[in-house]
Amino acid sequence: MDPITLSVITNGFKSIVNEMNLALFRSAYSPVITEGRDIGGAVIDRKGRLVAQGDWDLAVFVALLEFSLKGIIEGFGDDINPGDVFIMNDPFVGGTHFNDVGVVRPLFSDGRLMAFVAVCGHWADVGGQEPGSFVANAREHFQEGLRLPPMKLYIRGEPNRAVFDVINANMRIASERLGDVRAQVGATQVGEQRLNELAGKYGWDQVTGAMDEAIAHSERMLRQEISRIPDGTYLGEDFVDMESLDRPIPKRVALTLTVEGDSMHFDFTGSDPESLSASNSTYSSTASAVFVTVKSLFPDIPMNHGVFVPIRITAPERTIVNALPPRAISSMAATVYEKVIGAALLALSGPLPEKAVGTPYNLINLTIGGRYRNTEFVAYLYSEGGFGARSTKDGAPGLVSLYGGGAKITPVEVFERRYPMVFEEWALWPDSGGPGRYRGGVGSRKTFRLVDAEVRLSCLGDREHYPPPGILGGEPGANHGLVRNAGGPDEENLTLKAVGFPLQAGDTVTILAGGGGGYGDPLDRDPEMVAEDVRQGYVSVAHAAEAYGVVIKQDGEVAVEETAELRSGLKSRAAS
Repeated sequence: MDPITLSVITNGFKSIVNEMNLALFRSAYSPVITEGRDIGGAVIDRKGRLVAQGDWDLAVFVALLEFSLKGIIEGFGDDINPGDVFIMNDPFVGGTHFNDVGVVRPLFSDGRLMAFVAVCGHWADVGGQEPGSFVANAREHFQEGLRLPPMKLYIRGEPNRAVFDVINANMRIASERLGDVRAQVGATQVGEQRLNELAGKYGWDQVTGAMDEAIAHSERMLRQEISRIPDGTYLGEDFVDMESLDRPIPKRVALTLTVEGDSMHFDFTGSDPESLSASNSTYSSTASAVFVTVKSLFPDIPMNHGVFVPIRITAPERTIVNALPPRAISSMAATVYEKVIGAALLALSGPLPEKAVGTPYNLINLTIGGRYRNTEFVAYLYSEGGFGARSTKDGAPGLVSLYGGGAKITPVEVFERRYPMVFEEWALWPDSGGPGRYRGGVGSRKTFRLVDAEVRLSCLGDREHYPPPGILGGEPGANHGLVRNAGGPDEENLTLKAVGFPLQAGDTVTILAGGGGGYGDPLDRDPEMVAEDVRQGYVSVAHAAEAYGVVIKQDGEVAVEETAELRSGLKSRAAS
């Protein structure tokens, strides 16, 4: 295939995914999909290998869709027919947690299976113990909602009514969930139409040949990058704060990374046993976290199955990185997944100091649910925070998580229009970025007030006790938190493992999403950069002196002599 045709077809795959996603954004019912874009789409070849993603897809989903396809292909074999549409959300087959539901459509030509198109979206509720289906202290996954192994939602073009009835009977606000699933089905129909049009123009032989070459190209690119990394063994670790409030036991993710030639082996042997709570990851989620981390260091490589091939993963069963039924998993994205990324970034910082970054903030998932104006509701919020610093620049402030690139923060106006809440504060959080020669990006602080109704609040988050680490002398970002009625006489630390906490009208909730880890010694930071941080509101005058040894005058300029004296004293104390 000539390179121009190859480029046109492979870019066509990406455009197809983008159009599927646009159809989903415009037709789904849940704000987390229509506004937050908590979705992932893909074109997948007939072998179940990821071929292409779009511009807005969450990396966590795209890596996992391949595991979902493997479950469908192995489970149904020859019983995959034109007009079939599959649905699944089973993390133990290939998924994240039950809220993330995938819909897959096979494509046929003259009776032959040629490819698949798929979309995954976060449903705001899938049943279970609490509104929003987040249950940090769940002992078993049965408390977390409806588990759907791969099954046919449509059979040869006709809806499988039994599956629709099961969804309708097991979820809060079932009309929204049914609206979301129909939007996902419609999005895959758009993908089917556009991929058939592409094949009609170039022929299926050219299209499938382009799929093979796109995968091979990404594999070659990544192997070339890995071959530049010094062979050796590198270690990394990170910690989940605790299993849950009733089991305040930290959990360790341990990683031994071995680089040999043009391949990498991520070995998580030594990680702690499964949590007796929702702080667990399945094998597919752990693999996804590894792929996302490696891909983030080499952004020019197209994301597809070729990125997975040079990477081998060992994740022992019955550990927190490879939990099995009946373990709970709803906290996976906000605990273990993040720590796999943290451990991988730490391990990679040794052989790749020029690409190394401090650990980003930890995702905070929060739901509130109850009745408002005689209607049941479930609101889902996730918070933005700071990314880690790198060898050449500060970390970015106020972004969605590393594996959530493409998602957007749902606008405050949407929350206030649909739910009984008013936001009193939504701002970047000064001093929350990890100090370093390059500073971690600052996180966010936001406060909402419940204006009506009685609701229950649940949260999945972490890094209250183990903040995002810095690297190569950089310091960690700020500790995360969740507080009721902050500053009032009845202030209460709800913690990021809150489950079903009752809120009354007038209560406020403050979400503290920290910043990323710093890079290098803070005392080596250019004083003028610290002064600019103070002017921008990223760093306070007091923090500039305490963390960086920089004295800022009232006019905002650096006090040169006082700074030199302060830094000399701080370095002497550190040396002793």
